[in-house]
Amino acid sequence: MPPKRKQAKSDDTDDDEYRKKRDRNNQAVKRSRVKSKQRTQQTQGRVSELRLKNRELEAKIENQKKNLKFLKELFLTQAQAKSDKLSGVDLKQLLKDSDEEGDDKEAGSSASTSRT
Repeated sequence: MPPKRKQAKSDDTDDDEYRKKRDRNNQAVKRSRVKSKQRTQQTQGRVSELRLKNRELEAKIENQKKNLKFLKELFLTQAQAKSDKLSGVDLKQLLKDSDEEGDDKEAGSSASTSRT
């Protein structure tokens, strides 16, 4: 059996209550959308900041690599000049081995950072 319809007098109050509920709901939806937009903007801002910082760090890494290469070359030059004191030590092989270890570490760390 279908529900009974209320009298005409209560229809006006039902309409008023419905209108109030709709207004409250519309305001809540607006607030929710504003918050969502703010969160999205904050996230995008954070992503931009992190990308910039990442580029700066990558540039710093490149600079450090150049410095390391220069220092190794300087070391080899000095070591070769004083090679009579370093008998039986292959400096180029020693430095080459340390380069390969550094490359292995970089390969592992770049795999984890490349996901960003």
